[in-house]
Amino acid sequence: MTLRVALISTPFVSVPPKGYGGTELVVAELAKALTAQGTDVVVYATGDSDLPEIEIRSYFPAPQWPPDHDIERVHTTWSLRDAARDPRGFDVVHVHSASAVEMARLSPYPVLCTLHHDYVPELSDLYRRTPEVRLVAISRSQARRETAAIAAVVHHGLDPARYQPMEDQGYLLFLGRYDRVKGVAQAIEVAARAKLPLVMAGEPHEREYYDSEVRPLIEKHRVLEVGPVGGNRKAALMARARALLFPIQWEEPFGLVMIEAMLSGVPVLGAARGAVPEIVEDGITGVICDDATEMVAAARVADKLFNREKIRKLAEQRWSATRMAEDYLTVYRAAHLEPLVVEEAGSDTAAEG
Repeated sequence: MTLRVALISTPFVSVPPKGYGGTELVVAELAKALTAQGTDVVVYATGDSDLPEIEIRSYFPAPQWPPDHDIERVHTTWSLRDAARDPRGFDVVHVHSASAVEMARLSPYPVLCTLHHDYVPELSDLYRRTPEVRLVAISRSQARRETAAIAAVVHHGLDPARYQPMEDQGYLLFLGRYDRVKGVAQAIEVAARAKLPLVMAGEPHEREYYDSEVRPLIEKHRVLEVGPVGGNRKAALMARARALLFPIQWEEPFGLVMIEAMLSGVPVLGAARGAVPEIVEDGITGVICDDATEMVAAARVADKLFNREKIRKLAEQRWSATRMAEDYLTVYRAAHLEPLVVEEAGSDTAAEG
């Protein structure tokens, strides 16, 4: 059965993003993979979005940054109304914005919402008030923390062709925003203790934290800081790393950078928090570390411990956009054909794609 699907992204970043933008990258990868499998897709995004051979509809011609709830509500309300008025109709409307859930009653079609955020009590209250919207978690860890009912778990996926394995050049890599919860200071500590060079790619998120705690460590340990990166430069920087450091200090719902590393054949050394234990295969595609000492030990032997070709091969199987699209198609068909059935909130048994 061929489905017609509306994907509603955010108004804040183009699809795909030209720089930072995790949600928008997932939307782009999903749209392309669904189209490749014969699904008719319409994407609601900013007007400068670029998805060849996929229809894009927009209210805002350009990204509206920084994020603003009122602007997001305008974008999602317009998108839902446009989809409802479409003469051909849709089998499923798939939203990637919590603001869209508020207006889901406008939709004459089944609505799915992928949760791209950690547990937020106010949003969980909203989800419980809107039970007609099926919620899709991006990890089992996220689903366990969510108090509203979860209909399915679908892990993110990316196009493996965007990541080409390269020779290990001996440095550790931290890639992401310079935020306390991302463990920036811990990454510098690990590299220093392991006596390995560290490359940092990103930009400050909390300026005071960066100036008072991160910058002094960068200068002390002579860390190479390259700023925000994207596209081919990001892929090459990732592929040449000995290992990716992911010392998160919070329950991160997913972590796209981990699967980007593995698709590049690069092992992930991650803290045992959030979705790390269900993404990293301990001792095979990386190490799940209980503390900094374990991460230091793993960093010292990463060049000998891991088979980079095997990491890439496993990642192609588990973390491709094709697999993600297949999982979502299963959820779409269930939403289109079956009455809404969800597991109890926080259940480990919610259907996983």
